[in-house]
Amino acid sequence: MEKKEVLQYIAPCSLCCFTCPAMKEGAIAQCARKLCTLFEGYYDFNDANIAKENRSWLSDFADFYKKLEQYTQPGCPGCRNNPTPGKGCIEGCIIPSCVKEHGVDVCAECIEFPCKKAKEFFQGINQVIGYDWEKGNKRIQEIGIQAYFEEKKEVSHYVSYKKSR
Repeated sequence: MEKKEVLQYIAPCSLCCFTCPAMKEGAIAQCARKLCTLFEGYYDFNDANIAKENRSWLSDFADFYKKLEQYTQPGCPGCRNNPTPGKGCIEGCIIPSCVKEHGVDVCAECIEFPCKKAKEFFQGINQVIGYDWEKGNKRIQEIGIQAYFEEKKEVSHYVSYKKSR
């Protein structure tokens, strides 16, 4: 995939928007559309054919399918194409405007990275985000943005927040 195309899915801060549920053409929207296609007629078939004693799950399935359909049409085009923060964006994020000011695509390409301004911004929000920001940009410096996307395109956008169970 060319860098220009990858930039639609990697935010200026290095987060992989491709795996965010809010991303317009992201992995979750694509998977939800595929699942909806594969489930076409499933409810109707079962509604018409299964015995009454086995129908209790049908309303759960209908609720699931309705929710799944919502994931097929998210609205966020990503930080680079969005004049206002999307549903999954950090309120007041300074990174998109900062990379524009510095004439770079991601923080990793900036001569000031890792800068005090961004570190302070992320410290005021959440340490995990700041850690992901720095780690992601260092990885981009090591392997390049295309290889970074290949590493991240099937990893949850929110994996750093997963709690041990």
